[in-house]
Amino acid sequence: MALSSSQKLLLQPYPREGQLLLSANFLYRKKTPPITVKELEVVIDSAFQRCLKNKKGDIKIYNETPQSLVVSTIKHLKERSDPILSPYFLGLLKPEEIFELDAVSYEMQRHRMSIGVFYQYLILELMRKSWHVFDGSREGDVIADIDTPKFEKGMRLYMSIKKSKDTVGGQDISGVIRRLESEAKSEKNLSRPYLCVIGIATPSKGKLKGYDDRTTKADKSGKPYSLNCEFWGPGFIFPYISGLEAIEIYTIAIKHVSNYLPFMTLKFKAECSILLKKELEKLDLLNSENRIDRNKYLKFIIG
Repeated sequence: MALSSSQKLLLQPYPREGQLLLSANFLYRKKTPPITVKELEVVIDSAFQRCLKNKKGDIKIYNETPQSLVVSTIKHLKERSDPILSPYFLGLLKPEEIFELDAVSYEMQRHRMSIGVFYQYLILELMRKSWHVFDGSREGDVIADIDTPKFEKGMRLYMSIKKSKDTVGGQDISGVIRRLESEAKSEKNLSRPYLCVIGIATPSKGKLKGYDDRTTKADKSGKPYSLNCEFWGPGFIFPYISGLEAIEIYTIAIKHVSNYLPFMTLKFKAECSILLKKELEKLDLLNSENRIDRNKYLKFIIG
């Protein structure tokens, strides 16, 4: 990529791959020896424990009993329904089917939000096993001083960890990069080059790449968002910081999910489906065919 003289002055002084903006491959050696499975499990448990807490550090409270799950479902049916589509759609279902469609998908969405925090702390704690690492100014941000071969002082990373590429896209990309670079440039005592990194924890479009899973980003005109920022995908970031492949880490983490993010809506699905039908009957929302009465339901959600 041809750069102007003014652009070259903005380049951080770490070696690059030929004419590319990407930092040199030799700077990043996989962690050797890799962390042990026991060490990984401790990190996984710690990351899961953190994702159960709010920003103040308090444990988040969720509905866990059949009764409270049904109350929550009734609340969703009233407050999250469309006045045209929802009465029609729910009228096609048996009352017992409504709980699964509403509550299970809601719980899944809630867990998706929690797992995003899990990945942030998973990567943070794995990095702490190799370098001097501390939290950035925002949740999901990491600052780390990394060692690099043939580069005496190493580099400082200003990293924002995201669950997936979908988490940061379009206009968000430039905003995240500007924020990371602003933090780097404001550090007056920085004695080593900096690299801004957006770390992606899960494969893009279901494709897990190899150790070359690093890239830079440009806008639609081909202009780089930054001369000193990279995207690190899971195919690179996990082997680099732990010595283990991403699929190894995913496989072990799966075994720990039920201890922290259980699907209570599935556990109590049969009981809750019956309870929900009874509640719908009490609310006089069922017709003679034991289906949602569309007119009554419309009045229920707008009344």
